Amino acid sequence: MDKKMISKIVKASGISSGEMILIHFWGEDADKEIADNFMIAVAEMGATPLLLQQSRSINRELFLAAKESCFKEPYFDLFSKFDAVLDVFAYRPVILGAEMDEDKFELYRNYMAQLFSKLMNCKRFTQIRIPTAANAEESGLSPQEYIRRMESAYDIDYPAVYEACKQAKERFQGVNKVLLCTGEDCGLSFELTDRTWHIDAGDGDLPCGEIYIAPVENKTQGAVYFEVFYLDGAVYEHVLLHIRDGEISGSSHPEITAFFERQPKENRVVCELGFGMNPHVTDLCGYTVLDEKMCGTFHIAVGANNMFGGTNAASDHIDFVGHGTIKNITGEQ
Repeated sequence: MDKKMISKIVKASGISSGEMILIHFWGEDADKEIADNFMIAVAEMGATPLLLQQSRSINRELFLAAKESCFKEPYFDLFSKFDAVLDVFAYRPVILGAEMDEDKFELYRNYMAQLFSKLMNCKRFTQIRIPTAANAEESGLSPQEYIRRMESAYDIDYPAVYEACKQAKERFQGVNKVLLCTGEDCGLSFELTDRTWHIDAGDGDLPCGEIYIAPVENKTQGAVYFEVFYLDGAVYEHVLLHIRDGEISGSSHPEITAFFERQPKENRVVCELGFGMNPHVTDLCGYTVLDEKMCGTFHIAVGANNMFGGTNAASDHIDFVGHGTIKNITGEQ
């Protein structure tokens, strides 16, 4: 990721002159140039950057040496001063990649829990996945394909995507119920009363480009069809999901039905409806981070939504992406 792209991302994140910005970097010194370029881009916006690096190799040594007296409340209070966090990762965050005695790992776990409790209280928290071979590991794509797709998804006109998201959101202003039409004769209705549409156009989870909402949890009813359906590492074709009172009640594939029957109730609740708005994501690849941003797609999710206006607290949040049309309560498309 070059300096020009990083500058576009920093600008799209909503940074203003005079703000205090934490660059929270997950990576080794070999990738630290990425963090340095984010620091420079923040300074170019007239804001003040500060770098906190989370290196697996350093953290392993640090928490092997750490005592109970380390990292007390005054340390974490320092992070309440920031206006925004740019959470930049060159590899998967938090995990250490090596075994550690339970008492030492507990220190590390508590450190991360307290740190994130402070960081999530900042006005903005933006997650930025760097297109690296290490990050490709969780995508199911080859490193070359992952990097190509991610760089393309990042290389967008951010103001134009924001404007498109804004117009899409305005379309649903005052609409309390919508019907998602998929396949030949499938309809899934969502109750949206007192719920708010959100825009992700650079200040949330990158790559960006979507609008989304938490529908009323026990009101989603009907069926939804997917040409391709990715679940738990497997790929299925021509899948029909049945939803009753907001909960997945069955499917056209026994394996999928069995998967949801094994889940606790809160992980079966339909918790999100969203629409992709990124013009540089042009086909589905099975990596939800990209697929849910594709223009012309919808996505629904099951699981947690209490972090964006819903009431369902759950251990998981799983998205499913498809093609369809949306109608509001007056029948307009």
